[in-house]
Amino acid sequence: MTALLARHSAAVLSHSAAAFLDDVDTAPAAAGFRQRQQAEIASLAQVPLQSWRYAVSAPVTDPSASAATAKRVGAPVLIVHVSLFYALTLVDPQPTSRDLWWTFVQRDGRVLVAGDDDMAELGGASWTGPWDYGPLVAARGTSSLVLGHPQDSGQLARLAALVDAAVPVVTGVWGTGWVRHVAVLVPASDNELTALAGQGSALTDVSAVTVFDAQDPASGTRYGQRLVLNPHALARLTATGLRIVVAHEITHIASAAGTGQASPRWLIEGLAEYVANLGSTQPVTVAAGELRTEVAAGRLPAALPTDAQFAPGSARLAQVYEESWLACRLIAARVGQSGLVRLYRLVGASPDVAIQALEAALHRVLHESTASFTMQWRGYLTGQLG
Repeated sequence: MTALLARHSAAVLSHSAAAFLDDVDTAPAAAGFRQRQQAEIASLAQVPLQSWRYAVSAPVTDPSASAATAKRVGAPVLIVHVSLFYALTLVDPQPTSRDLWWTFVQRDGRVLVAGDDDMAELGGASWTGPWDYGPLVAARGTSSLVLGHPQDSGQLARLAALVDAAVPVVTGVWGTGWVRHVAVLVPASDNELTALAGQGSALTDVSAVTVFDAQDPASGTRYGQRLVLNPHALARLTATGLRIVVAHEITHIASAAGTGQASPRWLIEGLAEYVANLGSTQPVTVAAGELRTEVAAGRLPAALPTDAQFAPGSARLAQVYEESWLACRLIAARVGQSGLVRLYRLVGASPDVAIQALEAALHRVLHESTASFTMQWRGYLTGQLG
């Protein structure tokens, strides 16, 4: 089994379809799995991989699952939890890992892999990557890797250019302490979007989302960070809107290690909006149009946004993002971009609860309390939008 996984890994890295399929069961019971494996190796052809390795995590000990699978394939089987470790070239400084549940079968003295879904109904669903949803095409830039499907191939180079333009802007604010290469995934369907982003219906109101596979609890480093673009966004966003969305999400990727449990959502989203709007020719009254309508009518927010106000589907979601942006814009106006980043890092590194962490950071950077800053922010909203 170990030798089989090593051969399978080597076949992926060498783009050898014949070697990849040589260890896949050819029996009729495994026809669907073999077809998916054939499609996967073809889809991986354009994906720049730094590494790809399978490792055995543990065998499945549930006798009922093994018995049912053995009956299905007509031979002795062993279902194994397999870890896939892979890294995209330049994007992933270290490999990320994903879980697979593979069925191994013995036929004529050979061990073959015969399935990946025999544990799906028992909580062992194998991970699916973008290469499992049809042929992939890639566009690469100086700081970007964009993976999509043939129907969107005309858009991928444009997205790569947007990423290449945004990375220096984000780095100019946050600093160089991040990988500075970004992978963008462009799913072709809502099903693929849900699978890649893992958030289901929560994505209907957003144009893009940043996801990751795991986080180092000590350093805060996130593994497998990807910018997943809602396929409907390509059709509905203006050029300016798409640029802002891309820069916003890249800011999340850059600042991930500096984001902690104490970080309030308004600070996380506000920093991303602040960076994304740098250099924009849109007046504040246009960029924060929804909030301007409320402020002009005398409806000022009483407090900084709570995390609950960012819930998907919220009636005031646009206003909450605008409030967050202008809070960070005010901080930068007072203490500069470096001061804004310093405050962000102080909150993210704090072991305190969110309220105490923010209070302490505001005292250190702005020399005032949360209540005092909130009063200034409310006045700032009136001055900018009233």
